[in-house]
Amino acid sequence: MSTNKSNDVVLKSISNNLLVEDVNATLSYYETLGFTTKMKSPESGVCHWALVEKDGVRLMFQSATSLKKEFPELSKQSAGGALTLWIQVQQITDYYASLPEGVNVIRPLGVTEYNGATEFVIQDLNGFILHFSDFDLGV
Repeated sequence: MSTNKSNDVVLKSISNNLLVEDVNATLSYYETLGFTTKMKSPESGVCHWALVEKDGVRLMFQSATSLKKEFPELSKQSAGGALTLWIQVQQITDYYASLPEGVNVIRPLGVTEYNGATEFVIQDLNGFILHFSDFDLGV
């Protein structure tokens, strides 16, 4: 039996790797939201994986074909998943005003009753819910 050394372990970060049908289309969509493609594989042609970033917020996307080959346990999963991505935003009103035409806003900019935060929610082309808020988690 191994010795528990969990006190010595330091978790450095967590990153998503979101299953999508079309990485190239996903990159184009996120670029309209102000994200920049930082890495992609392969560099040209049909991408299987990519990393985008905006102001330190990073999202990774991997094609369904590639991810299901890597993890057969995901074979029955579809793009969009049952999760939301919560993103803290400064100048949220300005960011909301900058959204391009056609973005699927499922909850328009408003103030929440439960914490007084200004928030809005969109659904991306893959079905992922992106929840933008100016609420400070204090971290």
